[in-house]
Amino acid sequence: MLYTFAGTSVLKGAVKVRFANSEARGKQLAALGDTDVNIVPLPSAMDKAEAVHYLQNLAGFAITDAVREALAGEVAVKARPAKTAKKHMTKTVRAKVRRTEPVVVTQAEVDALMLAVFGVK
Repeated sequence: MLYTFAGTSVLKGAVKVRFANSEARGKQLAALGDTDVNIVPLPSAMDKAEAVHYLQNLAGFAITDAVREALAGEVAVKARPAKTAKKHMTKTVRAKVRRTEPVVVTQAEVDALMLAVFGVK
């Protein structure tokens, strides 16, 4: 997803990196209890990684250590290795076998099978 605004806010003492597509998101965060809301417009639509990189290089934005750590943490979360693929499951394939000799079934075998399956001969 692409965003046109990005920044940080403090919620319950923790610095959070925020992404938005409207300047109104800053006001909404303030109304929800965030403090130190600092949402800035991005020069173009960016994904989260690009927006974080822009904020890290924006002069005067990442002034405090907490803001720098939050931005670095957001990049680290996105740089996690992809989940490993599930173990390969084997599949049983039944091959069609062409018999060259006829199958001979005796009456005793038929009676035993009828008794086992249906309970009668």
